[in-house]
Amino acid sequence: MTYGKGNHAVRDERWRYIRYADGSEELYDHDKDPNEWANLAKNPEYDEIKVTLGAHMPKINAKSFKDLRRKGY
Repeated sequence: MTYGKGNHAVRDERWRYIRYADGSEELYDHDKDPNEWANLAKNPEYDEIKVTLGAHMPKINAKSFKDLRRKGY
């Protein structure tokens, strides 16, 4: 999922990982925390999960509709 430029989230059966354009992160374990109350992103114990899920995030951002309109598309 993408919301705005540079803000992406990836979800698998258990985890949701969010990375924002400013570099901040969120990580939630839906098996233990389905309401996403405990952000685990700063806990080094979960770094491997962030790397695994982060590999599925876009490397570049698509052009926005606003950017395309400026170029006459």
